[in-house]
Amino acid sequence: MASTYSRAAARIAGLLLFAVSALVSKDAQAQEYPSRPVKLMVGFAPGGATDQLGRLYAKRLSEKLGQPFVVENRMGAGGNLAIQVLAQSPGDGYTLAMGANYIGVNAALKRNPYDWERDLTPIAQTMATPNLLVVPAASKIRTIQDLVREAKAAKSPLTFGSAGMGTSIHLAAELFKVTAGVNLTHIPYKGVSPAEVDLVGGVVDMMFGSISTALPLVRGNRLHAIALTGLARVKDLPNVPTLDELGMKGFEVEASYMLVAPAKLAPDVLKRLALAVAEINHEPETAAFAERIYARVLSGGPEESRAFLRREMEKWQGVASATGLKID
Repeated sequence: MASTYSRAAARIAGLLLFAVSALVSKDAQAQEYPSRPVKLMVGFAPGGATDQLGRLYAKRLSEKLGQPFVVENRMGAGGNLAIQVLAQSPGDGYTLAMGANYIGVNAALKRNPYDWERDLTPIAQTMATPNLLVVPAASKIRTIQDLVREAKAAKSPLTFGSAGMGTSIHLAAELFKVTAGVNLTHIPYKGVSPAEVDLVGGVVDMMFGSISTALPLVRGNRLHAIALTGLARVKDLPNVPTLDELGMKGFEVEASYMLVAPAKLAPDVLKRLALAVAEINHEPETAAFAERIYARVLSGGPEESRAFLRREMEKWQGVASATGLKID
């Protein structure tokens, strides 16, 4: 009998030792991540708001986690090329992307070549920023009334540039078309910077641009600012109203950014990255950067990020259903 108890006790002790060893191994794995450089993809050209944001978080993640986080610009499809590559990458934490609400928007409009809920792991939200409606400085359009009047009178539709299909810059213009009852032609680019170059040159007529990159051009008298897509004015543009103020009640379109990984990311790695982003979000350097690009810092972790993308899907599905919004 004693022998039976001894064997049972030995088996239990063995199982406990195995469980403890597994926990220690798992904890060690979490502590080891990252053990080599991490690629952080940005879906737009260098110099734009998404690129600036990606480089800030890459720098701080490198410093916090002890391995280089290297930015790789993968331009195309309004940011979706980078996310498509991400969706096909191993979920080991060594390939990440600075995504945005266009992931949910494009899913609503059936433009994603992947299923984001199945193929991606949202990690943490970073920042959100409104857009600025601008025209070339030489344009005769100076107000929203001028723009609507010109768009309705033009023999051929006015053109607007964007950083790509499905981006906030694009969607703001699509929503404006429906709200103002005007026809506009979309000219997509592979990022904000190349679109702004053509806008300054008069190749396109207007754009709902990134404030951080458009404002220097406004100050240099190369672009003229007409309105903001957020619900509040910004301090460096005190005389520029919001579209909501101008009678388009409830008009609000922002670029809202988040760190994203492929599916099947290990929970311990997800937690480590989410905590690191949360710490970065609370740092003075981050607050100063957000102020420079006219953004607000967000605080959502994995669940909040996933819930936000679902809300964006629902919002733009509703807009498309109610207004006939289509992505060209």
